[in-house]
Amino acid sequence: MKMDSSGRSKFLLLASSFLGGMYCLLNATGAELFCGTQGCEIYAGYGLFGLSFYIYGFAGFLGVFLLALWYPRRGVHLLLSVAVGLALIFDTLFLIYQTLLWPCSSCHVVALLIGLMAYFAIFGLKVPGQKFLMGVGLLWLVFFVFVGLAVVKEVAFSPWAIYGSDEALVKVYFSPTCPACEEAARKILNDPQASTETAFYPIAKNTKDEARLAKLLRQPPEKRDAQAILGLFEEKTEQPTTLSVREKFLLFCNKMVLARSGATRVPLIVSPHIIEIDSSDNGFSLPIENLWGSPVKATPEVGCSAFTDDEDCEE
Repeated sequence: MKMDSSGRSKFLLLASSFLGGMYCLLNATGAELFCGTQGCEIYAGYGLFGLSFYIYGFAGFLGVFLLALWYPRRGVHLLLSVAVGLALIFDTLFLIYQTLLWPCSSCHVVALLIGLMAYFAIFGLKVPGQKFLMGVGLLWLVFFVFVGLAVVKEVAFSPWAIYGSDEALVKVYFSPTCPACEEAARKILNDPQASTETAFYPIAKNTKDEARLAKLLRQPPEKRDAQAILGLFEEKTEQPTTLSVREKFLLFCNKMVLARSGATRVPLIVSPHIIEIDSSDNGFSLPIENLWGSPVKATPEVGCSAFTDDEDCEE
């Protein structure tokens, strides 16, 4: 027996609302599905009246699922229209919030399922208030695309560490031709505890940086130790080595992450706690950033520009 278009739309609405409900329920219990962005960690703690937003998402999807089951009984058309409209409005507000602050890949999956659910209800079942729902849906789509691009940007352009683990508590963005970066690296790597809790992310701001990094990357991974990192800061007149396309992309990713944080100079130290490394020679404090990505203001003259070849930096 073949289903007509209304029957197919009802089935797809049931499927999308069921998947959305299960997805929210699993994440509410700590599954962390598709959690690949910083926003996931932050929004995991969000809630209302002591309940996770995922619980409210589960309730919303469950409500639409039950209404779809009862469709086309009398009065269900209007209730389904109201439920879908509220889902679109609340999700649009949350998408705007993510656009302004942190994108969330897991939340974006929820948004996708809400969008599919709304599409099948509006265009398949032809619920009342179509023009209003289409207007809200268009606004939802705009911010859905914005957040989607932000998620792709964060997931695809994740930072690359040349030394240390990506799970390290402290992250140092540095340039091999930056004197302040060298000073920071020496202080950290000469501290037994700090060196084990720190990862180093290179920024190539000129061809000298690229040549020094390329030479290190030609070494076996086991030889890229703390001394090798410190060796990056030494001026050498050996045969120049070039970076591969992949290595250039990884360095570009580091610049993207740095730009996303709002920082323009290196060294930049990212830590779960505000820390300072003072220079007894020059009397400056290195730029610090906290875990949530809000840069702490530092003296503009400190370090080197991460995006231009600052000649004064090397003097």
